[in-house]
Amino acid sequence: MNSIKVKVKSVISKDSLHIVEFSFHDEPLYMMSLELHSPLYKEDELFLGIKPTHIALAKKFDVDLSFLNQMKVSIVSIEVGELVCVVKGAINGIILESIISSKAYHRMNFQVGDSLIMLLPASELFILDTFTG
Repeated sequence: MNSIKVKVKSVISKDSLHIVEFSFHDEPLYMMSLELHSPLYKEDELFLGIKPTHIALAKKFDVDLSFLNQMKVSIVSIEVGELVCVVKGAINGIILESIISSKAYHRMNFQVGDSLIMLLPASELFILDTFTG
């Protein structure tokens, strides 16, 4: 499970839909949610989670996509299995993990040290916990 420490910048709600903008090392990060179990206030610090299987990777990135959350990372490790591949990327000292098919890994042909874009769907981010220390 990936854990990302963020600060709330804004919350926009309409009926039961909430779009929350966070700051992650001065970069925007967005979450779309049907439920907020507790109110969020500007400047609240908390941890967001996202499953490694929900993070897509892009190597040659020159197209417009609907993903609001696009993080440029440097690959720090790759574990290649028969069916899946675990790719770990670093951004601002934080390690994010993505799980992709081994077939996709071989097609993309990236290596440790390469730069990639990690695409995090706003609808797949969720609140893990508030920051207490």
